[in-house]
Amino acid sequence: MKLITTHTYIKVTRKIDWNVQKYEEEEKIIELYDDTIIWQEDQILMSDVFDVSYKISKRSMGVLYLHTNRGVFPFYVKKVPEDFIEQYKRLKKK
Repeated sequence: MKLITTHTYIKVTRKIDWNVQKYEEEEKIIELYDDTIIWQEDQILMSDVFDVSYKISKRSMGVLYLHTNRGVFPFYVKKVPEDFIEQYKRLKKK
């Protein structure tokens, strides 16, 4: 298993404290390996990933989507994941 590239994503958690709703952002890393994609909560084999896409949001974050045989996994990102998507597509061509 060889690490190809990584990208930072944001995990947003909603909390209510003393009747005040707050959103907390925590930075996490999604890692692209030659045979697997790994993030904090899970991992998936490259053979189970159909596509990776990105959508710009009206807010300050965009969304990186992993389209898999287990459904679609969204990752909120602040930077455009060009390198991550490019490296994924390069690996899928092999």
